Amino acid sequence: MSSLAAVQKPEDEICPVCRLDTYMNPSMRFLINTECYHRMCESCVDRIFSQGPAKCPIYGCNMTLRKNKFKRQTFADLQVEREVDVRRRVNQVFNRRREEFDSLDEYNNYLEQVEAAIFNLVNHVQEEETEQKLNEYKAANQSAIKANATLLSQEEEKAEIMRQLEAERRLNQRLSAIEESVAEQELKKEADRKIIQDLATAKDGEADNIVKRAAAYVQRGLDLKKSSARRGPRETTSAVSFGDSALSLLNQRTRTNIADTADGAPFDPTTEEYVNEFYKVQSQYYDPFLDNVASNKQAQAAGFQVGVVYEQVLFDAFMGLGVFIEEEKKQV
Repeated sequence: MSSLAAVQKPEDEICPVCRLDTYMNPSMRFLINTECYHRMCESCVDRIFSQGPAKCPIYGCNMTLRKNKFKRQTFADLQVEREVDVRRRVNQVFNRRREEFDSLDEYNNYLEQVEAAIFNLVNHVQEEETEQKLNEYKAANQSAIKANATLLSQEEEKAEIMRQLEAERRLNQRLSAIEESVAEQELKKEADRKIIQDLATAKDGEADNIVKRAAAYVQRGLDLKKSSARRGPRETTSAVSFGDSALSLLNQRTRTNIADTADGAPFDPTTEEYVNEFYKVQSQYYDPFLDNVASNKQAQAAGFQVGVVYEQVLFDAFMGLGVFIEEEKKQV
């Protein structure tokens, strides 16, 4: 092989009009026209077609081209590029849907006719006759074609929204995992500080209990973080299962009907006792902050009760579970 042949550029890197290549002009961009699919550089397109329609400069091609028909090449094989363009153009006209046919055989026959039209246009077989049929069908079914195109656009928009929601869900999962990891480290550090503080003043034999309470505190904190962090994504991705469980919880709730009361009087929170069905307040929780406040003499003198705080915090956390506004409106 000669040295000249070794350095020759591939033909697809050379403009067939000006004969410049990407070595001399690294920023060169090639364009093709959907009428004849001949490649030429962007500079030649601007020079030849900026003043209006002109004939293709490639030898033997007499087609009249327009600048607005040029585009960037997507596929390396121009035959594939042309087939994709033809298929897109034909499918924009022959866009009937499966539900428009009475049987599957009719739909398959329709698809076979569409593929036959695409084959003829791609391979230049009865091209004029196929183009005529395509134009006649487009003129006769313009309203149906437009309606199906609108449905397809709506479906694509819905699919894009679902894709964005899925991406957002995955992002939220990653952020939740990071938050859980950070929260776990913080809880462990706080538990270690509490253990050291309690062990400094602990009596003999209390070390094991202090460590167990610290471990239980960390575990409860992690469980609460996980449940609150994952509640949102579950509602987004599993709306049906969440709705079913919520409705079952709603049905289990005891509803107080004004008409069913003994004297027909409205509900009075000062005379009727509230029955809690969602949680049970324990007598003690591992909370270093509240423990310090509860042991403070000034807080005791002011009437501070740690049990009231526990009850209020749990009430705020569980408030709204199983309550659905639409269901409440129906019963009014």
